[in-house]
Amino acid sequence: MKRMLKLLLAVVFTLSVLGIEGAPPADAATITLANGTQWKDVNNASLQAHGGHIIKVGSTYYWYGEDKIHNSANFKAVTVYSSTDLKNWTWRSYALTQNSDAELQYAKIERPKVLYNESTGKYVMWAHYEDGNGYTLARVAVATSDTPTGPFTYHGSFRPNNNESRDMTVYKDTDGQAYLISSSNNNSNLRLYRLTSDYTGIAAELNMIYEGGHREAPAIVKQGNTYYLITSGASGWYPNQAKYSTATNINGPWSALQPLGNSATFYTQPAFILTIQGSSTTSHVYVGDRWNPSQLSDSRYVWLPLTLDGNTASLEYFDNISLDAATGVVNGISNGTLLSQGKAATAQSALGSNPASYANDGNYQTEWVGTSVTWPHWWKVDLGAVRQINNVQISWWMMNGSEAYYQYRIETSNDNVNWTVALDRTSNTTYGFTSDTFSATGRYVRINMVNAKLHNNPNNWYTPRLGEVKIFGQTTDSVRWQSHNYPTRYIANDNGTAKIVENATLANSEWVMVPGLADPAGVSFRLKSNSNIYLRHSGYVLYAQSNSGGTFAADATFYQVPGLADSSKASFRSFNYPTRYIRHYSYNLRIDPISTTTEKNDATFSLQ
Repeated sequence: MKRMLKLLLAVVFTLSVLGIEGAPPADAATITLANGTQWKDVNNASLQAHGGHIIKVGSTYYWYGEDKIHNSANFKAVTVYSSTDLKNWTWRSYALTQNSDAELQYAKIERPKVLYNESTGKYVMWAHYEDGNGYTLARVAVATSDTPTGPFTYHGSFRPNNNESRDMTVYKDTDGQAYLISSSNNNSNLRLYRLTSDYTGIAAELNMIYEGGHREAPAIVKQGNTYYLITSGASGWYPNQAKYSTATNINGPWSALQPLGNSATFYTQPAFILTIQGSSTTSHVYVGDRWNPSQLSDSRYVWLPLTLDGNTASLEYFDNISLDAATGVVNGISNGTLLSQGKAATAQSALGSNPASYANDGNYQTEWVGTSVTWPHWWKVDLGAVRQINNVQISWWMMNGSEAYYQYRIETSNDNVNWTVALDRTSNTTYGFTSDTFSATGRYVRINMVNAKLHNNPNNWYTPRLGEVKIFGQTTDSVRWQSHNYPTRYIANDNGTAKIVENATLANSEWVMVPGLADPAGVSFRLKSNSNIYLRHSGYVLYAQSNSGGTFAADATFYQVPGLADSSKASFRSFNYPTRYIRHYSYNLRIDPISTTTEKNDATFSLQ
């Protein structure tokens, strides 16, 4: 009996060591990342890890990157953050600083990447090195550490095989061999090198990957037996079209370059590809930098699911993604259903070879083009019925070397005659791609392009054009109005009175949007379960009633505007009392003038 007990204890101990039984649950859980927003560490400090790289050690991820908090391209430090769930990051150290070596006191260190060498037990950092005066040295820099958090010992800078080296990355293959990929000859060529066994030097220069391609910002990943190499074009701080190629041998041959994402790579430049190996699946995440050259510390991060299928790669944009580091599941979070693709589109003018339909055909490589340099200029799409609109993504034309940002308005209409400005973006300064989240209703959506502002020319010589317009929202005409400040309550028919009701039934809280009974530019709401019942006000109080004629049409018509408390939501202004808005007061609905913060909260709703 004692022998059996000892054997049982030994088995339990072995399983616990292996992590098969008795291990604590993983810290990771499904988290949401908001792209293009200001990311903070767990201490609410700005997360500074630009142009960086992530490695995993045990159950912990380490994120290395450039610290740009001083708003300069010159080197301050390489930072290290750690996380177990890829959202909550803790600042751990400066892996490399100006004080690490005299050569770093006035320098540039860009795109730091770190590999772990099992044979030496060292963490090896490679980066692009320049002095503080410019970009003429074109070297790589190497540093090592016994721990992932450093401090790293700096070993100097050099030109690999006497070639220029600017944007670069390093990659460790599944067999443990490591490689350097770097842009050379003023970014004209992309070269491949095999590293020494300790990962600190060059063992051999291999075949040229691209000759004369003018590609930079390399990022590489392997799935199965296929390598995928993603690069950007060379256009300074401005975004451009990422492209990828594939190979079954890292030494080539590499396939012809193919476009990835839209013409601006959704206003990003590749930093690296993060591979998440989980208990359920292995996923790949494109990690991009959204550079802000006027304030580098405010450059943002964009993480997107990267789809790899055979010899093809694809990338779509999402404002938010969900990610579970334990299971490896990564998904984009949609802002609703894509409403616009393939729907009838028209424009103020269009070249025969570039019709309006090219701007909503689902292909980022086609575009609608106007016939002349005429501004303003409009493009519009018929969604087929009045829809709830949540998000509009626009891929703008990019002219490498003479980039411009577009100033525009998004307008909606129910009848194609009367138009409402749903969102005014005439102050936009974003190049290449915009994703606007707001709340509006309409059957027709019009992009009214007011002007294009070229960064290097005071004159707008652009011909109006659009790469792709994607409109997301509700596919059905029925919506539920969720209270902004009481999110468990919805607008409902409560025995003829309109209230915000807890646990409202669908029969009493689903409303069909129709063109305004008194003005088709507005909207009216009809109860889905009873087509005779509308929301209308009488004596400033809202009711759910059947059409009784007289002023009923005017009382039942409203104009949707951005939410008074949250512009991504909605508020509704009365048609016949234009200074009054729908709001709840003690759960009862009214139309009232709005001025205070509480009133704005009461007058804001999320249409679902």
